[in-house]
Amino acid sequence: MSDNWRNMMEKFKVYAQEEATKSFLGLRIVSSIQVTVSTADKPFAGTDAHVHLNCGSIGDFYLNTAGESDFERGESRTYGFDANCTLGDLRSKQIEFGHDNTGKLPGWCVSAVAIQVKFAGSDIYHLYKQWGEIGWLAKDEAPYNTTVVELQEGI
Repeated sequence: MSDNWRNMMEKFKVYAQEEATKSFLGLRIVSSIQVTVSTADKPFAGTDAHVHLNCGSIGDFYLNTAGESDFERGESRTYGFDANCTLGDLRSKQIEFGHDNTGKLPGWCVSAVAIQVKFAGSDIYHLYKQWGEIGWLAKDEAPYNTTVVELQEGI
């Protein structure tokens, strides 16, 4: 099987998982959230800034591990958080992702972010949404003006 075919099938699989989550009723209780973040494999892509995921009233989740360099070039990390909201609540919130522009060379090139949810009474995480090729979140790299990106508009 060619690499192009594998890539296409993987994208379809992710799309199908997202679509399956969309079919769940909004009343389902989300007990926890997992966020997977991938840093691009480019020179100076990593950051030492403090990274966060803001889900409105559901919570502002900090994605830093004390004493570790979390967001290095070419690496992916997954973070977990307790949640107590309905799937409908999560769908209605604006979701922002970014950093505080602190540290030496805080600019950061993000290749992907994925959010998974686990429903109350279940041990299985379901893909909620995935975003690819976010690009530079930096005031010292093009587009030179952002450290936060909106992943989902609130309704």
